[in-house]
Amino acid sequence: MPFVIEESLCVHCGSCASNCPNRAIVRREASYFVTSMCCDCGTCMHFCPMELKAIGKGKTKTDFDNKKIARALKEKLSLQKGIAAMKYADKPPKGVPEEDGINFWCHICGDMFEGIGSPTFFTAKVSSCGGSSLIGIGSRGASKEAFYAVVEAFVLGEGKSYASVDVWPAGKSFFPRFPKVYGGVVIGPLERIEMPDIILFPINAHQLSMISTAYTFDTGDIIRGYGGTSQCTMTVPVPLIENRPVFASGDHGGRSHMRLTEAEMVISFPYKLVPGLIKNLDRTIYAYEAAEGT
Repeated sequence: MPFVIEESLCVHCGSCASNCPNRAIVRREASYFVTSMCCDCGTCMHFCPMELKAIGKGKTKTDFDNKKIARALKEKLSLQKGIAAMKYADKPPKGVPEEDGINFWCHICGDMFEGIGSPTFFTAKVSSCGGSSLIGIGSRGASKEAFYAVVEAFVLGEGKSYASVDVWPAGKSFFPRFPKVYGGVVIGPLERIEMPDIILFPINAHQLSMISTAYTFDTGDIIRGYGGTSQCTMTVPVPLIENRPVFASGDHGGRSHMRLTEAEMVISFPYKLVPGLIKNLDRTIYAYEAAEGT
């Protein structure tokens, strides 16, 4: 494990567990244990009240090699499509071009799923819709007349997404607020983005069950799912801000741009949780059944 607890020094106060951002420390009977969801952040050490810390570095470190992680996820889950990665920044990282044409966030993700996209720095000024504000990079801005023309044409009314302007913003209240407005976000294939903030990829119900079983295996934590609002709202804020994975059905436009099949939904994971997920994928009933050929 990246971090371990020395039982002889521990006073069982629970400070490490209650402050772990990955919720990787659990209590079993009278003792605390660091699970495979540990990401090496070291937050727990700062909250241990003992002069001689009861928690310290273990013999191994978390492996965040993005190429290895992408390969492991694809192999263990039998993924048929690519994995998109998102990394927030206030300016384009060296070697990453800015998106230079008007585009949708969900369409760029769809390119990554299809294996036809390269890393690009996506900003509000090239966003085709208001989704840029829903993923924390602000809004391109439009005149009031142009805004309402688009909304009335594609969003509100019979045969569209919402009955009226009164219900349109209601779903946003279920999601956390961004702590800041970022300059943009790098979106690209996981294999080409080192230490992204979150990753997302299409899955089916069976793959979701495999993932959720592995995620809850050590800690009992669950994965929440969403439906009923925009794809960007359902898949980005919670993993980025709350450090929790989510899955989402997506809305009509998001599903179309991401080119999802009828059987597919999207799962979004904080990257710091993924190495632990991969370890646990080999420990659940699904892995044992596969090994036994059942």
